[in-house]
Amino acid sequence: MLIDNRYVPRHQKMFMLCHWLNGISFLMLFLTALPLYADTFLFIYNIFGAKTLQYLHRFFAVIFIVTPIIGLLSAREGYGTLFKQAFSFGSDDLIFLLKFPLTLFGMHPNMPKQGFYNGGEKINILLQAFLWLVLVVSGLIMWVGNGVIDNSIRAWMIPIHSIAAGLGFAAALAHIYLAVVQNPQSLRGMTDGFIHADYAVHHHGAWVDELIKKGVVTKKEIDAARKAA
Repeated sequence: MLIDNRYVPRHQKMFMLCHWLNGISFLMLFLTALPLYADTFLFIYNIFGAKTLQYLHRFFAVIFIVTPIIGLLSAREGYGTLFKQAFSFGSDDLIFLLKFPLTLFGMHPNMPKQGFYNGGEKINILLQAFLWLVLVVSGLIMWVGNGVIDNSIRAWMIPIHSIAAGLGFAAALAHIYLAVVQNPQSLRGMTDGFIHADYAVHHHGAWVDELIKKGVVTKKEIDAARKAA
């Protein structure tokens, strides 16, 4: 059944909350560490103090670590779909990745139908999961490993942690740009929990076909919503 005869339900409330907590905590971790890497940001130390930033970094680190765990317990359907989709990469996803850059230049190539997540989103999910693991492991070794883990290993964690953070920030910027500028309906899906039927068919056609097959919505409802768009 469509919401307001126009919108397809997409994300659970707890799934959306965990998504935003994860994103905000990562951003705060990045900001609180910036003075360590560039003198340009030393003014942050001058305003808040180095000790305060250290405590804030650890506070947001805890949120960053526990958020996915809370999500796995409280939003199992959303996280189950996320990982199931991410690890079911097929030929249609590959074709999507090859053609997607053309859309950034205003072109409209013929894309294969995509599932709940498209090929690009699947790559982003796997990348973010990998970076989360690297950041958490390297961060914990630096934080609580003193006297427990060999110092030579701890020293390696500094560049590893920094590189992972840089890659994560670059991926986050691309993610934000695509959500806000290229596909604002996807942003709505992560704020209100639903997306317009026309957008769903255009960007996640295989998923809409599954919803129709399961009886969650009818083709008549989808067609009517698209005509009214």
